[in-house]
Amino acid sequence: MQPSLKNVLTPGRTARLEALGWRFDPSFGNYVQTFPAEATTSLLGEQIAQVLREAYAADIATLQSQTAWVPIEPCPPRNGPTQNLAGMVNDAPEMAATAVHACAYKPEADAGPSAPAGSAAQLIGFFGAKVTAEIQRLRINAQRRVYTVFDAGIGYVQCAPNVSPPLMYCEAQSADSWPALVSVLTPERIARLHDLGFAEPGSSPNYSKEYPEDEFDDGTIAREALTLLYEVYGYKGLPPLKIRTEDIP
Repeated sequence: MQPSLKNVLTPGRTARLEALGWRFDPSFGNYVQTFPAEATTSLLGEQIAQVLREAYAADIATLQSQTAWVPIEPCPPRNGPTQNLAGMVNDAPEMAATAVHACAYKPEADAGPSAPAGSAAQLIGFFGAKVTAEIQRLRINAQRRVYTVFDAGIGYVQCAPNVSPPLMYCEAQSADSWPALVSVLTPERIARLHDLGFAEPGSSPNYSKEYPEDEFDDGTIAREALTLLYEVYGYKGLPPLKIRTEDIP
């Protein structure tokens, strides 16, 4: 339910999950393990810390925890696939609109569009949730060296978080970094880049923009990136958008 975890749960880490006794549950898509009733709380704590550390590369020293009461029901509400910590039991009112109320979850096919997008809005419909999830991943991991490249083949937008001040820094590819874009980035399209707030290449060979955290949420940045790809680079969604990220050891 959280696409960005594909960068964390590498085959080696998935194998480690299984070695620690966790098995994939196809009914909802999470890994599960059942502990005997006589298991002590200290044992459970050690097992949880171990799997977070060895399978998810979590820094246990900065681990956060939360506890909440939820109504007794067969299928408690969970964060939906477009939210952070997707699949986590959560009945917070602000999550209600996109929460999943089911005992099983089957992800939608991720084959991309079957026909070219006819508008920026359609392109956002195709890839908006996935791009938003990646921007969200960057923001959550701002203390680390993380980035994402949204590669349309005909051009790209790449983003990385900044801690102080808190903002998202994004670049749009220019002809300085790929001369073939001279025929794509017409004066009209460069003007559109400027309309969207992107500055001319300077210390970077690409166009750039800063998104202060208190002014732009993840969805807004995602929609603007996809609008830019459609209106400036002429990307219509085919082939499907390629999302490239840093290699996580």
